Amino acid sequence: MTHFTIKDLPQEYQFLKDSSILIIGNGPSAAKHEMGREIDKFDQIIRINNYVTDHMESRVGSRTDIWVNGANQGLKKRLTLPEKILVMIPPVVLNHKGVAIHRRIENRLGSKNYTLLPLEIMSEMESSCGLDRPTTGFFTIYFFYLLGLDVTLHGFDFFVGSTAHYFDSPLKRWLKEKGIIKKAVKHDVVGEKVFIETLIQKGGVKVLHA
Repeated sequence: MTHFTIKDLPQEYQFLKDSSILIIGNGPSAAKHEMGREIDKFDQIIRINNYVTDHMESRVGSRTDIWVNGANQGLKKRLTLPEKILVMIPPVVLNHKGVAIHRRIENRLGSKNYTLLPLEIMSEMESSCGLDRPTTGFFTIYFFYLLGLDVTLHGFDFFVGSTAHYFDSPLKRWLKEKGIIKKAVKHDVVGEKVFIETLIQKGGVKVLHA
């Protein structure tokens, strides 16, 4: 049983309780079909880390209402930032860095306009799911699910069968598939997939179908 609710979020997030929400992952399946129009019909579109929409709108949609990221080392700075930025950092990192984490976040985002989920919430999510250091994508799904919101998923492959992202260049995709570029080695991606599939089967979250 979680102890946080949507009321624990800043005022500008309170409207989510009445919104249809689509969380888009960065797996290859995100851009497999021409789903842009269906995607843009959702009230709120949430994208993760180094997502790309430019020149791919017909497949992945055009809007980004909330950008969720882990302010990780590989995060690319954006010329244009979404209005709402939600930062989710693993509890072990938050606990180690303390308030100094804000300097790192601001440097990597190039902005001070963000909401950082506190250590208490991140720790509660990690302990309740039973997975060690989940991915940003998993934390995003689990967080909005625990808030009891109307959540639909798209483009989450959990690195199973492929470690590529839909926006990777052919060269980068090849390097990942050959294992030259390591991806998701810190995470239990199979465990995450099983956990989220259980939420789907229980009706806690939905999936956008082509």
